[in-house]
Amino acid sequence: MDGLEHLPAWYSRGHERDKVITLRMNPADYERLEAEAERLGVAPATLARVYVRAGLSGETQSASGRNRRACLDALRGLAALRQRLPDGGSRVNVVEIIAEGREERDQVQDG
Repeated sequence: MDGLEHLPAWYSRGHERDKVITLRMNPADYERLEAEAERLGVAPATLARVYVRAGLSGETQSASGRNRRACLDALRGLAALRQRLPDGGSRVNVVEIIAEGREERDQVQDG
């Protein structure tokens, strides 16, 4: 198990995709897709793939549809959390954060 078994069937990991298509969109639609993807903190191609897979499943009111909405809500929540980070989360130094956390832990343990 890789920890992804809880995700809905329309979710796909990168190594499972084997076909590539080109999707032509008018500028207004692409701008909307790009803005929503940025808001959610994902690439436009990732969001387009999610929308296509959800549409192909045809399960809008089923458990799968509810799962899709829940996943999109979770992505929106992550995007909101990201916005609360310094610089909107664009320049987070994970190594620095871990080092700071370890220093705080050591101070609590020592003191």
